[in-house]
Amino acid sequence: MFDGQAREWLVVFAFVVAWLALTLAEAFWLNKKGWANFGKSIAFAAATNFIGYAVGLFVLFAAAMVVFMLIFGNDGTGGGEGANPYILTAVVFGLLFLPVFLALCKRIFLKIMKMQAGGAAWIFAWVSAFTTALVSFGAPILLGYLIF
Repeated sequence: MFDGQAREWLVVFAFVVAWLALTLAEAFWLNKKGWANFGKSIAFAAATNFIGYAVGLFVLFAAAMVVFMLIFGNDGTGGGEGANPYILTAVVFGLLFLPVFLALCKRIFLKIMKMQAGGAAWIFAWVSAFTTALVSFGAPILLGYLIF
């Protein structure tokens, strides 16, 4: 039905759609809970998700490049046995940085925009960040698995 390049773009499109849908869902939820009006909620969700993903994906890319450099080494033949713990560290750091940074970004913006404080703000920030990261990456990965 789709050629190889169309399937690749379909996976990218799935990421963008999931990210936008989660941003809107977060704004609707904030508005429904009465933390802010819809305009302020959409501004919060869009700003935190954009900043969180821009910085988080950059760090993830940098961690992936570090892993490739450790695997291939300076001459391209391999990094040797000493690189293994550093590879695991770079992979774990790269995978966890985005949701942790996104949660901290959401919590800081909740305080700056005077939307919510205290324990409820922390719970919302962590749940929202990990859900957004999991769904926005999980949906394209699942779609890619199914169509490739």
